[in-house]
Amino acid sequence: MNTHKKAPGYFVSLFACVLAVVSAICYGVLFQKIEYKEPVFDVRICVILAVAGVAAAVLLLVNERTAGFAPAVLCLGSGIAVMMFVKMVVWPVADTVYGIEPFPQFTQLVTCAVLLVATLVASEIVLYMKKYQST
Repeated sequence: MNTHKKAPGYFVSLFACVLAVVSAICYGVLFQKIEYKEPVFDVRICVILAVAGVAAAVLLLVNERTAGFAPAVLCLGSGIAVMMFVKMVVWPVADTVYGIEPFPQFTQLVTCAVLLVATLVASEIVLYMKKYQST
């Protein structure tokens, strides 16, 4: 692998891919057993994030032509995952904020939310970074 031709955006893209997979694993591990009034775990969030992270990494590693599509795949996957996560946790957060019935695993919820938002922000930043240096 020739790294002298790669721009910082390439390495930030790889970091965003790894962050997407880590976010999927974290959400799956922390939320799988949590029960509340309604389900707060959706396996589709894990699948979407993991597939987006792996697919973006493959696009990035294949060649220079496909590397431009990696951030779009990451943005799409992480954006959908964040919106699905918000839909899943809107009632537990509202109940906790208004003091109706506190959500007992609020720390896990915040951890997953931070990871999901960090994945979305990193993938958005990568959209505007160059992946390869011009020769």
